[in-house]
Amino acid sequence: MKRLFVFTFLAFSLQLSAAPMVRVISIKDARTIVVDNRGIANEVSLSQVVIPPNDEEAATAYLRQSLTNSWVMIESDARGGSFVYRSPDALFINGELSRRAYATLGDHMTYLGELSPGPQRKEAAPAKTTAKTPVPRIVHRYHRRR
Repeated sequence: MKRLFVFTFLAFSLQLSAAPMVRVISIKDARTIVVDNRGIANEVSLSQVVIPPNDEEAATAYLRQSLTNSWVMIESDARGGSFVYRSPDALFINGELSRRAYATLGDHMTYLGELSPGPQRKEAAPAKTTAKTPVPRIVHRYHRRR
């Protein structure tokens, strides 16, 4: 009886720990992705993602760039939506959309050119001094000299 209980517990815990990974087929819009789940195309709506209407196109382009043909792990939300994590770097897609990562796709970047520091000059070596400077003696407070 004890062995049966242990075997059932282990089988159930291993089944829960294995998260299903699915491949993203396409991006429908800024809040919906299409995944291939064992040969069946399923639409997954992203939960808790609020995108202004004028940023829909940029968010959709961001999802296409970061998720197309990627493996993702999907967690269901109590409200009917889903939380999506990209594999293998575990990027939280819902969080990236919420913090507006799509707004930094290159609109705010400035190309500054190639790194070319030019010829280097050698600094003059400091003159050597012959006089010895006294070195202060550091004594730790717990090891005082007597």
